[in-house]
Amino acid sequence: MLDFGWPELFLIMAVAVLVVGPKELPQIMYGLGRIVRRVQYMRYSLTQQFDDFMREAELKELQESAGDEDFVEEEEIEAEKEKEKAAEEQKPNEQSA
Repeated sequence: MLDFGWPELFLIMAVAVLVVGPKELPQIMYGLGRIVRRVQYMRYSLTQQFDDFMREAELKELQESAGDEDFVEEEEIEAEKEKEKAAEEQKPNEQSA
């Protein structure tokens, strides 16, 4: 977007020193640094909000595409695990008999 090379930067610094003066230049640079930092933070927060919005939209889309499919609840999963565990416990008893 803004493509500055070293010659352009030196020219801008020379003009800044002549116009502003060497005593006020550090204060102005500090202020510009704070502004740039704020702009970067605003850009970061906007991209985070956009990413969160896209994740939520994608989640809603996945839920809608699933439609009437029943999701297995944790209790059902635990019940299946208990059944498998009981079946495994019975197998050694059958082998020893």
